[in-house]
Amino acid sequence: MKKSLKRTDCLLIATLWIGLSLPVSAATLFDNSVNDLFTRFNPGSLEVGDEINLASCGNLTYFSFEYWGTASGANFAGSIQADVRFYLNTGPNFNGYPTPAALPFYDSGLFPVTSPTDRGTFIFTAGQDFPSSGLSLSSTDMTWSVQFSGMGAGDAVGVDIYSLPVVGSDYPDYWQNNGGWTLQANPAVA
Repeated sequence: MKKSLKRTDCLLIATLWIGLSLPVSAATLFDNSVNDLFTRFNPGSLEVGDEINLASCGNLTYFSFEYWGTASGANFAGSIQADVRFYLNTGPNFNGYPTPAALPFYDSGLFPVTSPTDRGTFIFTAGQDFPSSGLSLSSTDMTWSVQFSGMGAGDAVGVDIYSLPVVGSDYPDYWQNNGGWTLQANPAVA
């Protein structure tokens, strides 16, 4: 089960969108948790993904990303959930670039986003969310995505944007799945 930590201090674990941290054994494959652009991204209920280039292949034993959530009251009006997926970029080309594959090689399944937070972090670990030996990564090019659902009136949830990574690399755009993958411009990291 995913662990959710609320962030109330200056400690940053990692970030989505353009951020995730993948320590494998003693090696970090990707880290985009340093350069906060102080920009919030609200994808609504669309699945959105960040294509990343890992420093090397390996077994993923830790993954985290930062999120935010707001509500018109002290609690969410809806029962908000999230789903995280990992894809190889082996799908049909979109504007000359291979899209995420039709099927993910990892799907967290729906898990709750329990309460509004200025900054929170979801953490996935080996033995709990991945096999105990880690999730085998066969390529250094992959897309990880998140999709939020269940927002009620006055609810909003999304991710903070970070760029440039300090380990690995990514692109200044993102994938959006609205019945098919399309590449979208991200003006915050252009």
